[in-house]
Amino acid sequence: MNAEHRGTAMGYSRQLERVGPVSVQTKLFYAAGEGPGAYMNLAIGGLLLLYYNQILGANAAHVSTALGLALLLDAVSDPLVGAFSDRLKFKLGRRHPLMYAASVPMGVFISLLFSQPSELEGAMLIAWLLVFLVLTRLTFTVFSVPWSALIAEFSEDYEERTVIASYRILVGPLLTAISGFLIYTFWFAGSEQFPQGQLNPLNYESFGPLIGGLMTAWALVSTHFTKREIPYLLVPEQKPSTSLSEILTLIYSALRSRNYRIVLISILIFFGILGTLGQFDMYVNTYFWKLTGEQIGIIGLFTIIAPVLAFVLASSIQARFQKQHILSFVLLGQMILSMAVVLFRLGDIFPPNESAFFLPLLGGFSIAGTFLSAVGAMIVFSMTADLADEQEYVYGTRQEGVLASGVAFSTKAVSSLGVVIAGFLLQYFVGFPAGSIAEVGGQPSVDIDPDVLFRLVITDAVIVNSLILIPAFLIRKYSLSSDQVRDMQNELRGR
Repeated sequence: MNAEHRGTAMGYSRQLERVGPVSVQTKLFYAAGEGPGAYMNLAIGGLLLLYYNQILGANAAHVSTALGLALLLDAVSDPLVGAFSDRLKFKLGRRHPLMYAASVPMGVFISLLFSQPSELEGAMLIAWLLVFLVLTRLTFTVFSVPWSALIAEFSEDYEERTVIASYRILVGPLLTAISGFLIYTFWFAGSEQFPQGQLNPLNYESFGPLIGGLMTAWALVSTHFTKREIPYLLVPEQKPSTSLSEILTLIYSALRSRNYRIVLISILIFFGILGTLGQFDMYVNTYFWKLTGEQIGIIGLFTIIAPVLAFVLASSIQARFQKQHILSFVLLGQMILSMAVVLFRLGDIFPPNESAFFLPLLGGFSIAGTFLSAVGAMIVFSMTADLADEQEYVYGTRQEGVLASGVAFSTKAVSSLGVVIAGFLLQYFVGFPAGSIAEVGGQPSVDIDPDVLFRLVITDAVIVNSLILIPAFLIRKYSLSSDQVRDMQNELRGR
């Protein structure tokens, strides 16, 4: 270790040394922590803009600005929470106290987000949206950042870290697919007046409490049933400082790693793109593909096979290729799939909605896209755990929380910009009308000008989507190999 870094080195120890791999039970209960994020993404990422813009009639640019600002504030909190978590020393360890503390509040806040007083409109409606968006995201961060950091502490084995990440990726998309199917099929079921149930205002009345209850339940399950692992987790041998200056110093020090900077910048660009594309998804599904709530749920159910495939193939993929090459391929594959499905429909190659092949084919594209997403997420989580070893090897400090929060910060900070851009594109470039379900002759009007729809899907599938080429190229410059990680771990054990 360099002399200039010796002063920052800190000793870490465990109450118990693990013998053998992490149990399957622990891996499953850890992976259950994907639940809160899955439900929050379904609600905020999938339905919130549609709800406030199309049903409540709020300006899309104003709603997306509130979404982006809340996400930006949340992003700033990520590294602070991560560094604070790294420096804790309690009977329940460094991670579990924060996970317990956040579980109930985040469920309450997201419930209120979809339960606005009926008399609110204009600026007051946007203010309500902003306040409870910020509170929901901040409390979710207090849970998710310490929870994400656990993956680097459960195991030091290069391959097993990918296996633990694969459990996480198995559970998350499965929960999303099954819950999405059930919610869209039964909660957002179509009616005679509203064949597309996601446009029925009555379906949202108890949606918030449902999502809030599910987020809290899964957070408590993951926290409580991984508590048994606390004796095996690393803790500082001395009570470290948790001052703001010390925390900011730790955050800055994490950026000294070239590999970490490459991962951050690649993720930063990708999630900026994804932040824009994600806001278009429900509009494209509802108005371009003309899907009902039940059909959206069925397509989600198709994707159940994707995380299972990713889980089964994780070890063999990892054994054959370096992580950065896998991630580059994943990004390029996602870009091509997203372009192809829309261009096939515009070119009249894709079967019409009435065809028996329509849903299965659209579901096939969703399976492929979800599979690539699952593999990509698995690789990023595993990379972050490897980078924690690199940080300790070079600088003598374990920073699992800072590294995990740095990834979260990148995704949220730039996604916030992508969300804002999406709203402005919808409002001023695509020209999508607000309040499209206004009553016309006793029936809801959902007819959208074909030119508006064309601008919507071209912006989504081609203009914005093609920018994924940039992170796909950058991530190939990551240089930490499996052999290097093993060599570092051997030397760290010797120290």
